[in-house]
Amino acid sequence: MERFAELFAETMPPDAERLYAELGLTAEEVARLPHEVGELRTVEDEGATAGYVWIELRERTLHVHALLLEPQFRGRGIGSRVLAGLEDEFRGRIDEIELGVEPGNVPAVRLYERAGFEAVGARLGFRIMRKRLGASPTG
Repeated sequence: MERFAELFAETMPPDAERLYAELGLTAEEVARLPHEVGELRTVEDEGATAGYVWIELRERTLHVHALLLEPQFRGRGIGSRVLAGLEDEFRGRIDEIELGVEPGNVPAVRLYERAGFEAVGARLGFRIMRKRLGASPTG
């Protein structure tokens, strides 16, 4: 999971230290969070590690702390499949999925919008997006 830390650091805004200070955390504490809060999962594609997703169940909300893909796996629909898989896995146990995305990360914003997420506000420089889940599909 060392690679997760590298990808995570690459996606943080240039003033990440300010963000950490606003949260009352050091960079070292932030680095430990994915191993202490929620669940850090490996994303695979055809047997290769394509990236990582860090999630946390908060009552009836699934919070996606990070969905990070290696550059060579981006733009191949993997992120969309991960989000759809999370919806399927947690349907019936959650009412919504939420996440924060840096507004300048246009490909990520587009991915989330295509997946049905809507901007609901901002916090600490991140656009907060949510997707409400409907009732479980009947079969």
